[in-house]
Amino acid sequence: EFEWSSKVDNVLSNVKFFEQIGKSNNEHKLLLLEAEIKSRMGEKDNALKKYQLAIVAAEKNGFTHEQAIANERAADFFLRNNDKATASQYYGEANSLYLKWGAQGKADDLCKNIPF
Repeated sequence: EFEWSSKVDNVLSNVKFFEQIGKSNNEHKLLLLEAEIKSRMGEKDNALKKYQLAIVAAEKNGFTHEQAIANERAADFFLRNNDKATASQYYGEANSLYLKWGAQGKADDLCKNIPF
């Protein structure tokens, strides 16, 4: 656990640095990373908030593909927490965004591999 934590701290500090010098390009990445960390630590409410903020920030700054990724990761979070209905909504949004971005293969793969 310690080794994982120290590596994450290093990555997190690098992403925070890039977020400071280019907020519109990196804010959503930082928020998604923070969501994943909070999820791993069992901080479900904080993780959910960070996933939602990452989605909004990616949309606001025109990163359709990263908005799709954030939706997919949020869906995985809900699935891990036994909320299939909400997971389905986020997977659906991710799929729509992948298609909007032009990633037909990724959208097809997502639909094929959703575990329900």
